[in-house]
Amino acid sequence: MKKLHLKIIAAVILCWMTAGAQAQTPLQPDFNAKWSIGIKIGPDWTSISQSNLGRTDETYTPLHGCDIGIQARYAFTDWFALRADLSYMTRSYRMDRNLHYLDPVYTNHCNVFITLPIMADFSFGGKQLQGHGYIGGYGAYWASAGREGRTYWMTDYYVYFENFDENRSFNSEDQRLIGGLVGGFGFSYSLSGLSKKDIVSLDLLYYYDLASHHKGHANLSDPRYFNTLSVTIGWAFSF
Repeated sequence: MKKLHLKIIAAVILCWMTAGAQAQTPLQPDFNAKWSIGIKIGPDWTSISQSNLGRTDETYTPLHGCDIGIQARYAFTDWFALRADLSYMTRSYRMDRNLHYLDPVYTNHCNVFITLPIMADFSFGGKQLQGHGYIGGYGAYWASAGREGRTYWMTDYYVYFENFDENRSFNSEDQRLIGGLVGGFGFSYSLSGLSKKDIVSLDLLYYYDLASHHKGHANLSDPRYFNTLSVTIGWAFSF
C-alpha cells in the first residue's frame, strides 16, 4: 500500500513540475532573494495506519493536537522559494475496545514530536495576496509519549473498570527517529510595516510517515505509521 501511494505521489509531483516548467521562466539565480522568518500555531489531527494483527476488537480514531513552531523562508524568485519549519507537534490518536462488556475501555495516546519539514514553495498571485503550494519531506524526533483512558480487571464474577493517566517509557521496540513526505497549500497576505514587511498566513499541511515508529519484535513485523493534518496561522517579517 505504501509503494502504491509513493507511485501516485511521484506522478503528481512530475505533472506539477512539468506544468510549472511550461508556465514559468527557467529558474535563475536571484541576488535580491528575500528571507522571511516567523512563527506559526494551530491544531492538528492524527490517524494511525497499521495492520489488523491481533486488533480485531480494537477501533482507532484520530485525535486533535497542536502544531507550534518557527518558520523560515528563502525566496529565489517571485514564484519559487524554500521553506523550513521547526515544530513542536502532538500526534495523538484513540483506541476503543469494541467487545460487549469492554465497551468502556479506551486509550488516548499522546505523542510529542519535534518535526523539521523542508519544502519547495510555489507561489502565485499578486504582490500582497498570494497562494502557495508546498511539497517536500520531513524528519521527526519522538520526544515523549503518554496515555490516558480506562482499563479493566476481572474476577470470577465481576469486571472492574479503572481510569489511568500516565507517561509511557520508551523501549527497544520504539523507533524515535522517523521521516516522511509533507505537502499542502496556503495563503499569505503582506502588510506594509514601518520598517519591515509583515506577512500573515494560513497553511494546511499533510504529514505522511514513510518510516514506522514501531520496530516490531525479532520474529514479527508490525509497522505503524502516523498521518497528520495540520492547520496553522502564522506571522512573519521579511528582509
